[in-house]
Amino acid sequence: MRSLSRTLLGIVSIIFLAPILCSVAKAQSEHKSTPGNGPEGVPQTTFLTHQLGSDHAEAITTLDMNGDGRPDLLSGAYWYENPGPEGGEWKRHQYRTVGILNEFVSDSGEWTVDVNHDGAPDVVTTGWMVNGLWWFENPRKPGVMWQPHLIVDSYDTEGGTMADINGDGKPDIILAHYNHSEILWVDFSGPQPRVHHVGDTTQDGHGIGVADVDGDGKADILTPFGWFKNIDADNDKWEWHGDWNLSDAGFPIIGYDVNNDGKLDIIYGQGHSYGLYWLEQEGSGASRHWQKHIIDESYSQIHALKLVDIDGDGEPELLAGKRYRGHSGNDPGSYDPLVIYYYKIDRKTAHFARYPISVNGLAGAGTQFIAEDLDGDGDIDIATAGKTGVFFYENLTINHVPKTTREQQIFLNKDWPFAGEGVVVQQQNGPTIK
Repeated sequence: MRSLSRTLLGIVSIIFLAPILCSVAKAQSEHKSTPGNGPEGVPQTTFLTHQLGSDHAEAITTLDMNGDGRPDLLSGAYWYENPGPEGGEWKRHQYRTVGILNEFVSDSGEWTVDVNHDGAPDVVTTGWMVNGLWWFENPRKPGVMWQPHLIVDSYDTEGGTMADINGDGKPDIILAHYNHSEILWVDFSGPQPRVHHVGDTTQDGHGIGVADVDGDGKADILTPFGWFKNIDADNDKWEWHGDWNLSDAGFPIIGYDVNNDGKLDIIYGQGHSYGLYWLEQEGSGASRHWQKHIIDESYSQIHALKLVDIDGDGEPELLAGKRYRGHSGNDPGSYDPLVIYYYKIDRKTAHFARYPISVNGLAGAGTQFIAEDLDGDGDIDIATAGKTGVFFYENLTINHVPKTTREQQIFLNKDWPFAGEGVVVQQQNGPTIK
């Protein structure tokens, strides 16, 4: 009788629980098929981090080095061959030489520019440890080392940015200097690079940006201590406005209308301390002033920033991350965990919602971000370089990588000293430990 009661109870339980279990299974299945929501309830764009190399160069650019139609990654002395949308190994090749001093590769900025206008893009680069802005000439032959040409002296150059400064529709490069020498910008539209000098030593510093501050249609120059109004860039006519002090800002200082009020605001990170901030532009003309707002003060050495539409919603997100050992471990928070984040900007409330890309891993942001469809699958990927190596962050929104290739990428296959230890081997008389 007791056995019959247990059986009836079991049948009733199954009948009662079956719809619940089916509902749970369905929910789990649906959860596994879509990305989870971020802190604001918005679906998160997820990335898979790939370490491509362990070089200490901190700048990065892209260029199709082998003519296969895919953007390869260039950082320091090496380029990394793009395997395409089906994944695989990013093979490393050396193509030039770079100066090295202690832990620093002298590589704080890289930009792809056809300097000599021969139809083959070259690489323009500058660094902290070696004087000069240089261009490395594309030899237009595989396996041949690229030769350097000096453009202009530039000492203590820890970064720069590319933008159209003079409005000719072609990209220029602008540099700032930690030694406060003077701001340089270079026009590459002519047969030879044309170097321009802006301001004096008190207006130069750590950080630079280009944006139309006053809405007159011309690109102004943003520095850590204020901005230069563009009067006639080609003829070196600028008007100085010492509106702020950003200390050691990162690269670039960004201009963006954060609160959608029709006025350009300023976004900047602290390159050698804690903090990510934005300055709200209030008033205009002689009454223009700036209100400082905190975005995030939880990590330090925010040396690189970028605005890019990561999730494809038509609005740009802010990319930011922690640099590793910017001053050889002497910056505040140097040994805090490395992080890479993106922030969604709600322009109605001027709120920045933080989403993780890589947290407490090996990947850190150096002096530049790359954000473009690197693997050719239709979504925006990210790449960085720093003293912990070169990293490719694969956007998983669209994924064409075969399962067999994914299985080759898992940590269990890494050739580490302890790989294979503690593996459970199933035998007929129970598990044993190797």
